[in-house]
Amino acid sequence: MLTEAEVLSLWEAGLGQPPVRRSLALAVAGGAERPDELTVGQREGLLLSLHEKGFGGALPCQVACPDCGEQLALTVDVTELRTEEPPRESATLLADGVAVEFRPLRCADLLAVSAETGDARLALLRRTVIAARRDATEIPVAALADSVLEAIAVALPEVDPQADISLALDCSGCGHAWLAPFDVGGYLWAEIEACAHRLLFDIHALASAYGWTEAEVLSVSPARRRFYLEAGAW
Repeated sequence: MLTEAEVLSLWEAGLGQPPVRRSLALAVAGGAERPDELTVGQREGLLLSLHEKGFGGALPCQVACPDCGEQLALTVDVTELRTEEPPRESATLLADGVAVEFRPLRCADLLAVSAETGDARLALLRRTVIAARRDATEIPVAALADSVLEAIAVALPEVDPQADISLALDCSGCGHAWLAPFDVGGYLWAEIEACAHRLLFDIHALASAYGWTEAEVLSVSPARRRFYLEAGAW
């Protein structure tokens, strides 16, 4: 279980951070020692486990249908999103006559590209390339055609399955079916932020009513805290 003090610390550490760095900080809280060396899928797996540890396995969601705009409410379980298949070291493919060896995206790639200008997506795909050859001739990564990079994008889920988290949805209103990407880091951060705000409001109210410190408020069980909040409002 995440303690309330840990939730507040995570929230404070994540304030003002870009999503990539915030997700890495959350991965550290989930047990990562060298988060930049994780593949994206390994990071997502840690964040799913951290959500389970701090907020449980249920993930209530609300999604708008891209066709008609109707709001769909559903609850997904962490076990539905988790895969036990580990990432592969590398894989090869043939695209437009070019043989490419590539690897999964790592968090270090996301950090590096976030500081660059230009097309971030193509820059990320280039970073996955280990080697590229046409017949016996080596091709520089910078010279690879966009079509080859797009072929890598299609194949990436095969080398890091946990990185590709999507929900298969059907709209009850119009019947439209689609795959909605699920942002684990964004979802977990929203939970942490909402919980931190609730705790801080409780701390403020109880400190104002009884003169307690933050540590003293957090040492009181949530049930007793509710009682004191209600009593203080009389």
